[in-house]
This record gives sequence, structure tokens and C-alpha cells, in this order.
Amino acid sequence: MKPVKRLQPRSYQAFRCIGAECEDTCCVGWIVSVDQKTYEAYQRCEDPELGSPLHNLVAINPQNGSGDNYARIALSGSGCPFLAEGLCSIQKKLGEEYLPIMCASYPRVMNMVDDVLERSLDLSCPEAARLVLLDPGRMEFDEDGSHQDARLANLSFLDTAGASVDKPFRHFQEIRRLIVWLLEDRSLSLWKRLVILGSLCDQLHTSACAGRSSETPGVLEGYRDATERGLFDQALASHCARPAAQLEVVLELIIARISAEITPPRFLECYQDFMTSVEWTANSSMADIGRRYAAAHSEFYAPFMSAHEYILEHYLLNYVHRTLFPLGPQSSSRNLSMSNIATSIRDQCLLLFAYFAIVQTLMIGAAGVHGAKLDASHVVKVIQTSAKTFEHSLDFPLRALQILAKHGIENCAGLAILLKT
Repeated sequence: MKPVKRLQPRSYQAFRCIGAECEDTCCVGWIVSVDQKTYEAYQRCEDPELGSPLHNLVAINPQNGSGDNYARIALSGSGCPFLAEGLCSIQKKLGEEYLPIMCASYPRVMNMVDDVLERSLDLSCPEAARLVLLDPGRMEFDEDGSHQDARLANLSFLDTAGASVDKPFRHFQEIRRLIVWLLEDRSLSLWKRLVILGSLCDQLHTSACAGRSSETPGVLEGYRDATERGLFDQALASHCARPAAQLEVVLELIIARISAEITPPRFLECYQDFMTSVEWTANSSMADIGRRYAAAHSEFYAPFMSAHEYILEHYLLNYVHRTLFPLGPQSSSRNLSMSNIATSIRDQCLLLFAYFAIVQTLMIGAAGVHGAKLDASHVVKVIQTSAKTFEHSLDFPLRALQILAKHGIENCAGLAILLKT
């Protein structure tokens, strides 16, 4: 299906790759997939400098040799062998049309919702993260008639007329409108917005699994009305910060990731800042660590975020738009483990909250280290490298859901323990 319209945040059009100036190049640390059309172009390449490497260093993927994941570039260490002085030698010598679709499109993300091409930016790119996160205004979207993009690939698809026994796809637009409205309600602290969102996702999940998706419009209307009338206030007031319990879960999530896969050095810097901030030693008790964590929060993090909470608001709104939250796509040509594992509304929400809790924890660690000198660049670094480390892991989503279940967190409301600091 060719798109009739495009929908994208205004930051999308502003993005330009900064090449060798990038502090965390996308050419290191990731498998580089090559689509079939580009692979065949490489086999025909007779360039005296690049022809032989393109023939010998790009091999068909024997496990899943099809479509956008037809072949892979053999890495040199942890980086692409065609990276030279911070720039791609393929693009420099042969032109952008010779880049694999994966490289040509990143950090751009494309979803087809009915006949609308929805485009967004992946925050694992530092420049994309800056553009998305640092505008203090509300996130604005442009919708217009679409011209055909040069290379439409790595697409996820959602058809609101599609049938499903456990997801209300035909109500996707109404669900997303309410979620965006809720996340943009700055009369509420962000953690309160998320607790209400978790309750909403639990209700949508329960209704859908019981075959009552027809009730969705009523559920949405009820949550909006209750939020506007302050009917959640009493329940929200009963939540109290539990830093030690929060840290126990979040640190298990982090350790599960960094102990199982190669971890970007930039993320390990953020993790070390956290360890330094809470003075973690072999003799530290979780209660002691929790007290130092709470002190870093109250003394430095809370004052900074009171003026900059829009950064996390934009992080969440970008995630909602980019992942088709909370329903997810029905199909995708991208290798999305989350879509294969987090198949339910509840699991989609659990993962979002887990990612948010990790980011928030590391930001508090950064606040403890930098003190009054904490600024937006530290926050962007945490969000960017966390997105690269966790959201791009093929194995982490399943491990995260297992860890949350082990701690008795099997619904979204139970994740309130990870949200209030």
C-alpha cells in the first residue's frame, strides 16, 4: 500500500546526520543488515577500492536471508569495516544509494497506519535525541499529503480494520489520542500521569482479553472524565516513594542486560555515575544505597526536573508514536523483538515503564555526580544510551518481563513502585 498522507513530529524534518562529529556513532556496536537489492548491487560493484571488500565482507544471512535482513556485513571488532575517520566509505565513495536500507534510514522509523505513513526518530541517535527532547514546547506534529519516499522499507504495519481477539485495533486512534492528551497534561506530575496510564492499559487489556473490545470507547471516556475531575487524586496520594524497593528491581533489570550482551561504553559511563552517586561498595546495604539515592533525588534531580520535565514528556510521547503503543504493529519487516514478545497491551506497558524506570534511575545517578551542574546534556546522554542499550536488544524484553513477574509485578498498576521517586 502506498501512503496517502504523512504524519511526523516537526523534529523529524530537522534531523541531519552530523557524521564524524557524532559522539556515539551508529557504525559501532550493532549488526549491520543488508537488504537483498543492496547486496546484489555490492556483488556487481567493480570499484577498484571497494569492490573486493564489498564482495568478501558481506555475506548472505543463512538464518533469515530474506527481505531487509538478506545479508550482513562482517564486523571488524565491534564496528563496521567500512567506517573510516568517522564517516562511511561506501556513502563517501559510491553515494547514499549504495547504503543498506538499515543505514540509509536510521535513525528514522516508519510505520504504516492504514494509509498514513507515520515517521519518527529513534532516540538511540544522539542528534535525534537532542532534537526530540530539548524543545520546551509541546510536541507538535505535521500531517500532509505524501510524496513517495525514496526508500520505503523497514516498515511496521497497523490496519485499524484488522481483526484481533485480544487487541482493539479499530479503536487505535481513539486510544492514542487519550494517551497523548494524558501525557501532555502538565497539571499532573509525570509519575501521576504514568500511574493513570498504567491503570488504563490494565483495563484495556482486561476488556480485550475478555472479548469486550466494544467497550473501549466507554473506557476511554471514563478515564478522561475521571482525570479531569480529579477522581484519581486520592488513590495517587496513597503512593509513597520506596527507593530501596525501586532500586532492587531496576538494578536487576540493568544487570540482566549488561551481563548478557556487549554493552556500549557510553552506557557503562552512565552506570558508573550511578554507582559513584550512591557510593556502592561491597559493604553497602540496599537501605543505605536507597537513602543516598533519595538524597540525590531531592537535592539535585527534583529541582532540575521541575523546570525540565518536558524532556521526559517528549521521551514518552516519542516512544508512543514510534512503537504504535500500546497495541504495537500487526506485522513488521524490522527485527523487533518487542513486537514478538510483548504481544499484549499489558506487556507493552510493562516494558515502557521498565525503560522509563531505568532512565529515571540513571538520571538521578547523574544528578548525584554532577550536583548543581546537572544540565540537559547529561539527561540526553542517559536517555540516548539507554535507548541504544535496552530498546535495541533482541533478548532484553523477555528477560525484563520475567524479572518483573518474579517481583510480583504482573500488571501495570503494580509498576507504580518504579515510577514515584
